[in-house]
Amino acid sequence: MSGQVRRTVRIRDGRTSTETLRERGEGEGFTVLDRAGRLQLPHDYVERYGLRGRVRPTGEAGHVDVWPDRDDGTDS
Repeated sequence: MSGQVRRTVRIRDGRTSTETLRERGEGEGFTVLDRAGRLQLPHDYVERYGLRGRVRPTGEAGHVDVWPDRDDGTDS
């Protein structure tokens, strides 16, 4: 059913975490910042990039990178 509507939201921990907007059948996904400026990374990103415990955000021209903290004691 979600493929038939123009807007789909996902809720995690009682808050909107992602929003997908569809125009002409193709969907574009967004992560939603909450009122405090926090975001929840999609679970598959967390798993794919091995994000655990602390992460290190870095600001670049026009975007933010999120890097795993390899010194947080969780890696073997």
